[in-house]
Amino acid sequence: MIKRATFWERPGWLFCILLFLLHFASVKLTLFCAVTPEKVVVVWLPNAVLLAALVRFNGQRAPLMAALTFSSDILGNLGTFPLHEAVLLSIINLFEVMLSFLLMRRSGATFRLQRTQDLLRFVVAGPIAGTLAAALMAAVVMQQIGGDTTPYLTLARLWWFGDALGLLIYTPMLLAFTYPPRQRRRRTWIDDTGLALTLILATAVLFAQGRMIDSFPVTPTLLLPAVAVIAFRFGIRMTTLFVALISLGMAMTMTAHVKPFGDVPVYLETLHAQEFILTLCIVGIGFAVMLNELRMRERELESRVQERTQELEQSNQLLAAMSATDGLTGIANRRRFDQMLSAEWSRAWRGRQPLTVAMLDVDLFKQYNDHYGHQAGDEVLREVAQALAAQVRRCGDFVARYGGEEFAVISQSTDAEHARTTAGMMCAAVEALRIPHALSPHGLVTVSVGMAVTVPDADSDAASLLKHADAALYRAKQLGRNRAELADVL
Repeated sequence: MIKRATFWERPGWLFCILLFLLHFASVKLTLFCAVTPEKVVVVWLPNAVLLAALVRFNGQRAPLMAALTFSSDILGNLGTFPLHEAVLLSIINLFEVMLSFLLMRRSGATFRLQRTQDLLRFVVAGPIAGTLAAALMAAVVMQQIGGDTTPYLTLARLWWFGDALGLLIYTPMLLAFTYPPRQRRRRTWIDDTGLALTLILATAVLFAQGRMIDSFPVTPTLLLPAVAVIAFRFGIRMTTLFVALISLGMAMTMTAHVKPFGDVPVYLETLHAQEFILTLCIVGIGFAVMLNELRMRERELESRVQERTQELEQSNQLLAAMSATDGLTGIANRRRFDQMLSAEWSRAWRGRQPLTVAMLDVDLFKQYNDHYGHQAGDEVLREVAQALAAQVRRCGDFVARYGGEEFAVISQSTDAEHARTTAGMMCAAVEALRIPHALSPHGLVTVSVGMAVTVPDADSDAASLLKHADAALYRAKQLGRNRAELADVL
């Protein structure tokens, strides 16, 4: 994977060699199987090779690639055209490709050609505008330099259609094979391979037999539904390959004098073949691109839905956390405490384990507010909450703001003595804050604690445990505050 990414990142010397060889091979392949004995080109392939390379690398090293393909174009055409004519026609081919590429880039098309809008921009820039401009110049060269007696408009039309079809078929195919394929389900490969082989066999039989199969007239138009099926099942890559093979097969039947469109003049037969290939491209490549765009939009929609779902879940979690958190102190609120008390009561009941609840109250808090102000009182509540939270660290222990200056703690104390020790530590932790309180007999902010311990059973409930803890808190206040009292074991 690393080598592949590096190879397609920038056209290096290896790619340039391959480009020259591929372009030269495409020239020879076109002259061999896509040119009729009357030297009429049905589909011209080489220009698509250079255009695909320029598009794939976004014009990087364009002069070098242009020089390489220009040289291979002249070298490949020397056996068919004189040197001076081959040079002029190669210049026109190069002009056609560069103009098409510049128009594509100016139109803002995405070079992967996987969306309908990008495909339409490519068609306008290359197969329509670029090839038409080149065809008008090429017809002049072939008449004035090559001595061709064919009417000018006929020559221009033949060049235009042949080059346009070459760009339309082979540029998307070459681009498709430079990107990794879409992942497919493994279980469909057997069925898809059988379908592809069946369609290829039917195409070969159709081209080999010509217009008649057992006295039944047939035409290449019967292949159009097959191309639509390929587009639906295989996507852009295999569709472009299938269309390319059919177009080459069509050209080869014409060079072999099979005459799939009947006994008509060669220029009319070429026109019929080009019209058929154009229809094939529209049905196959156009349908494949539209399906690919629909799938891409479906994946984008699924991705957006997933993102929105995650955002909604995060928002719900945040709202849940906010609804369970006290806004002033940052610890759990009364609602969350009630939920935890119910859950811990059930757990202790099932395990026959002791459960401890502590109620805490900041001593003389109203007097502190009146003397120091409400902002100072809020700060005291925050510091007391953090001190209590620091003492409640064991798994299953829990601290919450119960209301006003009251706090509540759930603890997994093993017995009454352990509960008493825990309560004393909480009182000491608040006193250690050393917050001055001029109206307190202790001179500092302190807390009073009431605790109750029980092993839940069918005759008791959490409310009764909370009631006993509150009664113990009242007793701690009566006995002088800044102390912890333990209720009788239920």
